Amino acid sequence: MCAMKILITGSNGLLGSNLIRYYTAKNENKVFATSLSPSYTPLSNFTEGDLLDAVFVDRLISDIRPDIIINTVSLVNIEKCEEDPKLASLLTVKTAENIARSARQIGTRLIYISTDHLFEGTKSFYSEEDEPEPVNVYGTLKYKAESRTRDIYSDAVIVRTNFYGWSHSLHPPTFGEWVFDSLKHHRPIKLFTDYYFTPIEVTYLAEALDNVAKSNFVGIINIAGSQRCSKYEFGIALADVFQFDPGLISKGKIEATSFKVRRQKDLSLSTKKFKQIFNQKLPDLREGLQRFYENRGLLIQEK
Repeated sequence: MCAMKILITGSNGLLGSNLIRYYTAKNENKVFATSLSPSYTPLSNFTEGDLLDAVFVDRLISDIRPDIIINTVSLVNIEKCEEDPKLASLLTVKTAENIARSARQIGTRLIYISTDHLFEGTKSFYSEEDEPEPVNVYGTLKYKAESRTRDIYSDAVIVRTNFYGWSHSLHPPTFGEWVFDSLKHHRPIKLFTDYYFTPIEVTYLAEALDNVAKSNFVGIINIAGSQRCSKYEFGIALADVFQFDPGLISKGKIEATSFKVRRQKDLSLSTKKFKQIFNQKLPDLREGLQRFYENRGLLIQEK
């Protein structure tokens, strides 16, 4: 059996770097990666380049001819998206268009990583059939990137998710890492009791993405944790798993906080469709945080 060639774009991000780790551990795969800056992770098949350059994207994909492309690229900082929507559109939408066009030309399997920030946030467990109603620039552009990807390449897969895990030392701390680091160093934090999501630990997400990549599924699918929780509940559960002091976490309300950018109160996603199609159990909050705890050695190795 020939090795599967997998191209990961945005390979320096939290998901991208974990996908490299996941796929390189599987001997049957040949992993390729690209990013705008030098690679954080040692990888021989790495190409530094600008995905806004359509010529670069065409050459990269035609030279590699990957079996699978997992596109993780976008500007994820919500405040920066609002401050500079033109730049955010280039990094989120234009890159997705370039990759979709090149992927379609060679017929490779394409998975675009989207978000749960697509809805108004007035109910719980949004499904793939719910109509997106984004409330800020970030959500609007992610929805546009989804739409443009599917318009250009109808066989593409859109994965909506919200994930946490360990990132490289050169990567800014993500939410889970910030909570961990704050509690480890006995720094008090405030977390919202009225802001809900369905987070999935990143290595569980990698496993689920691998199942999707190997299938014939096309269209939109949610991959998230099976348990809806508030940010406060996430922090308390993390403290319990790591045996930190939960008294360091105080309760806050998103409705009482002034943000420059509007945020939804409920980002939770339904994963019924994924379970029905792939017959794979997705982790609840405790299971995900236990995996986060078990993977803490990755932090020691790289940070």
